[in-house]
Amino acid sequence: MAAEEQDNDSSSEGEAPPAGKKKLIIIIVVALIAVGISVAATLFFLGGGEDDAEESTTQPETKEAAKGPAVYLEMNPPFQVGYDIGGRQRFMQVFITAQARSQEPLTAMEFHMPVIRSRLLGAFSGLDFADLQTEEGKVALREKTLNVINEVLEQEKAPKIEQVFFTNFVLQ
Repeated sequence: MAAEEQDNDSSSEGEAPPAGKKKLIIIIVVALIAVGISVAATLFFLGGGEDDAEESTTQPETKEAAKGPAVYLEMNPPFQVGYDIGGRQRFMQVFITAQARSQEPLTAMEFHMPVIRSRLLGAFSGLDFADLQTEEGKVALREKTLNVINEVLEQEKAPKIEQVFFTNFVLQ
């Protein structure tokens, strides 16, 4: 009987540590699963955000690449327009460069340059000299220049240009 009690005591002692070990193992497994889920969630949300950011930065580049590189045409000689302001003679001199994404609109511009220059000179001479001295006036002049050139190109059934730049702008 003493041997049975000893067996019961040893089995009691043997069962207690495994129950404690089981709880400890379960806690460790749950903690590892929680850490794994948090790492996975972090990688998913941060990794997904980086992929989206990379896609958004590469998309404009691919659109830009699809359009092609910018091609420029300098309109020579520069435009010179005279204004009579209160009995004083004033002048505007503008150096204009046109931008397109292919050579075709620029070739059409070169071919139709006499018409474009004539229309631009007419448009420039009708402007108010005081307005040209402000930044808003210069922006309006760029837009008007772009519109006049594109109207001529449209009438001639040629592709339009994208922008015009004033590479030198003098008011005197």
